[in-house]
Amino acid sequence: MSAPRIAAPDIDRGNPGVSRSTIVGIALASALVPLNSTMVAVALPKLARAFGIGRGRAGVLITVYLVAMLIGQPLSGRVSDAFGNKRVVLLSLVGFGACSTGAALAPTFLWLVGARGLQAVFASALAPSVQSMLLSVTEPSERGRAFGILGSVIGVGAASGPIVGGALLGLFGWKAIFFANLPVVAVTLVVLASVKAPRIDAAPPADASTSIASGTPRHHLREPTYVAAIATQALANLGQYSLLLVAPLALDHRGWGAGATGLALSALTVGLIVMGPPGGRYGDQVGAKRAVTRGLFVSAFGAATLVPFGIGVPPVMLIVALALFGTGLGFASPSITAAGLGAVSLQRTGVAAGLLSASRYVGSIIASVMLSMFVADDGSGARVMFVAAGVALVLAVAVARWLPARSLRHRPSDRPLDDPGSVLVGWGNGKR
Repeated sequence: MSAPRIAAPDIDRGNPGVSRSTIVGIALASALVPLNSTMVAVALPKLARAFGIGRGRAGVLITVYLVAMLIGQPLSGRVSDAFGNKRVVLLSLVGFGACSTGAALAPTFLWLVGARGLQAVFASALAPSVQSMLLSVTEPSERGRAFGILGSVIGVGAASGPIVGGALLGLFGWKAIFFANLPVVAVTLVVLASVKAPRIDAAPPADASTSIASGTPRHHLREPTYVAAIATQALANLGQYSLLLVAPLALDHRGWGAGATGLALSALTVGLIVMGPPGGRYGDQVGAKRAVTRGLFVSAFGAATLVPFGIGVPPVMLIVALALFGTGLGFASPSITAAGLGAVSLQRTGVAAGLLSASRYVGSIIASVMLSMFVADDGSGARVMFVAAGVALVLAVAVARWLPARSLRHRPSDRPLDDPGSVLVGWGNGKR
């Protein structure tokens, strides 16, 4: 006699199947975040001249943005849980567009800083609410694919920022980098208007919520799978920034110019963009654990090849290592996100997404501190950063072993609870 099944949370599914174009449209909202970080970075010299200030002082536009992203994402995730992810995405987009307009029309630098700060507040709400929304409109067996597309779109936003920003600056001046957000905001609002976000009836008690992936009682943010995803994400980002921060120094040591250096660094970005969708689909098919460990193993191998070298690493070897690192991380990242958010309460996905996104900044901050501590002006100490990248990735592979080992591709609701391979993903009546 088979054991009884536990019903999943009562929600209105709304979108049993979500098209690739819809996912891309939703993901455009998140792409605004890195796009505006890199575009403004390119524009700092012109902004400094336009307002008659030093370049160091103009750098506050970057600092205020990053600080708001680190602090704001977990807080805005709670807002998303309380008021609904679609509603928060819509309000954040409107606010982001309004602040972008205010920044473009800024008469003084202080006004620009204020508008930039408010823009960052709305930007910090986009990442967790978009991830929560994608989680709610996709089937468990398709979430890796969805987050893979999201990662690729975000990667395109980050990679195109310097190119788009440079072109806009040259053709129209610094105001254009803020006005350029308005068409993206408009397109995303149109796409979101056609998406029906699922309705969550009621939040469970704080100490006994329900896992999206399993339908069984879970402690929402203390779930081992979620903790493992947070740690894996932070360690992987520590490795990524350990390489990204020291790579320009190594190429400069070899006499490379800024343009050539930027092209070399794109080897990592291309891997992140290209490998996201196939990595997500692979995780959907075989389970997050296998997808993440295999992807991060490739990244660890790429970082390990640089350990014997210091600042004098051959450029070709550095570029190959960056390409391997980006390929592996791009392959692993969708499954890290899908597994982490799938392990927590349906009613807590916003704050969970906010913390998961913020963990990336923890890794990058640690890497920047290490750079200032161990790497001298002449580049000595660069090997320490290569070692740190390799160690961080090895640890990430070890932690990733706590991620789910089974795929959600099949209908586990056909199995009883006493089946050790059972993972319940049915919604309401168990139908997909």
